[in-house]
Amino acid sequence: MNTGVDVRRGVGRQSHLRQARAHLWPVLPLAAAAWWVGGALPWVLDGLGAQSPRNWPFDVATGSATDGYISLLPFTTARLGLLLTITLVGGGLAPLAVLWVRPRGTRRLATATLATLGALTSAAYSIAQSAGATRQLGGDFDRDERVLLGVLVVAVGCTLLGLALGLLVALGGPVLRALAAAPLAVALGSWVNAVVIALTGVERALGVLRWTSVVVGVAAGLALAGLGLRPVRRLLTWPAVLLLVAVTSAGQTAFAYLATYVRPRSGLPNGLRDHVEASRDVFVAALGPAHQAWGVHAAAIVIGVLGSLARWRRSGTPSSGKAPSGRAPSERDGGTRHTTAPAPDRHVDSTVP
Repeated sequence: MNTGVDVRRGVGRQSHLRQARAHLWPVLPLAAAAWWVGGALPWVLDGLGAQSPRNWPFDVATGSATDGYISLLPFTTARLGLLLTITLVGGGLAPLAVLWVRPRGTRRLATATLATLGALTSAAYSIAQSAGATRQLGGDFDRDERVLLGVLVVAVGCTLLGLALGLLVALGGPVLRALAAAPLAVALGSWVNAVVIALTGVERALGVLRWTSVVVGVAAGLALAGLGLRPVRRLLTWPAVLLLVAVTSAGQTAFAYLATYVRPRSGLPNGLRDHVEASRDVFVAALGPAHQAWGVHAAAIVIGVLGSLARWRRSGTPSSGKAPSGRAPSERDGGTRHTTAPAPDRHVDSTVP
């Protein structure tokens, strides 16, 4: 009878399940904190809107409330660009924070699922709170249901897009990882801009903002370094990554242009089609060679090449003949098996007639 063996196996399975649960339980709060604390850091440093006065004519006229209202996200049309950056970076940061901090094991799918749930939970609460605060205390234009619906679409859509890109960077292969990292690199540059402005103010930040584009080049370069130079066919992905950086930057410029027209007395909603067409022209113009940040592309290429060469040297070439971890070649490693030559037979002559 194998009763004792079965009992030991059952205890082992229970212990394994307890270890797995202990490994996965911090994932939800970590992803939730990464989405809001990490993504919304510029808005947190700005005081969650409390530093900005309310745009409510009744309060201003009566003097009943002169301070700003607290909102977890910038749900005002004047800050649509910041909302896009926050939700996109937060969505990408949530799975990356979890899958890069936690050890990579066989439960990566379960970890990614819990990270997604944690980010979506944080996003749902923050978006609901911000929409409710804007509906009650925001300006008349921002409280309009049509405007509020558009802001909700931006927040939800960018959160889902950021989550998808972050999961591809964390779980995808080298090519998918590099392609998904390109839009996040552009969003990261805008996020750094927002952090600098929140810390120092617009006037003091002007000198620093000239150099924050380096962040985009460094992030894109790290994506190219992760892609590598070999096999040679991966080099075809390098232009695609740089093209995605250019397209994302142009789209960001066009969105910022469109957001300037989403304001009171701008002819909305009847004039929305004209504003969208104008922003489309801005997008096409931003893709032109004259408006490209060639310095960013050059920095990305240089960092990508140097990073690829560093990884190549560290891993060693296949033809170097060196076994991994300094071990001698063995039969398991595919090396040549060395055997000693047989000793001469002393009785060989005795058998010959």
